[in-house]
Amino acid sequence: MCFKDPEKGIAILLEMIGDLKSAHGHTPLEDFEHFCTYSGLSENDVGSLAFLWAKYGYLSAWKPADETGQNSKAALKGMSHRTEDDDVAVWAFKLQVGMLLRDLPPGTVAELDDVCIAWWNGNDLVFAHLRDDDPDRIEEEFDLNDCEWQDRREGF
Repeated sequence: MCFKDPEKGIAILLEMIGDLKSAHGHTPLEDFEHFCTYSGLSENDVGSLAFLWAKYGYLSAWKPADETGQNSKAALKGMSHRTEDDDVAVWAFKLQVGMLLRDLPPGTVAELDDVCIAWWNGNDLVFAHLRDDDPDRIEEEFDLNDCEWQDRREGF
């Protein structure tokens, strides 16, 4: 969460969401625009800051479609074990860990399991393996989208 800065939070969420679409084929911003039209939410009526917080909240709860075109709550929670949901589950996991680490002091590390850690480098979330012989040192960084997600999904 980006406390006191909804614009930063919105930018980070949109970056993480990328080109994912809803079950109806819309981007999150298109869905938010529809929500505003339907609900009557207007920046002119509520003010800029309240409108940004509403947008941030909406985008935080927005759910992409799975590969069948349906909303996939299980994929976002990382509970589905279907391979086609893995991209969405990885995205959701990164989003959650990133939101936790971004606002913490630099150098804060999340211990994901006995041999994996993550940290926010100022621009992105970084994952790394710890050395077997010296768990205070990093063996190598890794991309969670690779086989790591399949191997460590349950532990994470």
